[in-house]
Amino acid sequence: MNLKEAFQAQNKISELMSYINHYLSDADNVMTITEKHLRSKALAGQQDDTVDVSRKADEGFDVGRLLGIWQELMGEKERLGAAIGKAKAGMDFNLDAAVDANKSRRAFLGMLQELANRKSSHELQKGEGRGYVFNNDGNQTSYCYDIDRILTIDYDRNKVRAMVKELNRSSDEVSIKIDEALLQTQVDYALKFDLAGENRFILEDLMGA
Repeated sequence: MNLKEAFQAQNKISELMSYINHYLSDADNVMTITEKHLRSKALAGQQDDTVDVSRKADEGFDVGRLLGIWQELMGEKERLGAAIGKAKAGMDFNLDAAVDANKSRRAFLGMLQELANRKSSHELQKGEGRGYVFNNDGNQTSYCYDIDRILTIDYDRNKVRAMVKELNRSSDEVSIKIDEALLQTQVDYALKFDLAGENRFILEDLMGA
């Protein structure tokens, strides 16, 4: 398998393990609830009855087997992770560092684009100001006046736009390099499990294995 397929398998295994964890965390799935209706104690001649009132999920997985499958998946995840590590070690660049750096570039680009789109402007707010003066009778009176609200950017938009262009270029170059590496780098590992399909069906197959 190539590195991209290996990462996809790694993610699927983690997803299955989370699915199992969620299933086992539901008390209804790991306990049987029985009600004994003691009718004979209340009225002579009445028959007692036992009713199963459990509310288990539709899958109805065997808890013991599911615990074992989680352990098997954990082992598979560790072995696959080690194989991925060996494959990445043989690459001519640090894949993890490249991916992390591109995430930072993309995050910063979003903010830069906002800066590049901002413009200086002004807004006349008619009658929003309020002042006070004394009239001829010595009484304090209020009056309204206009406010010109001026917004001025504190940077050179052209420099910001140039930075956006450069970051996009470098980010695209690194993305291409990462994509090529994911497809071309081989991981020396064969999966023990068939991970195709929905989680519940994969686990049903593993239950019968």
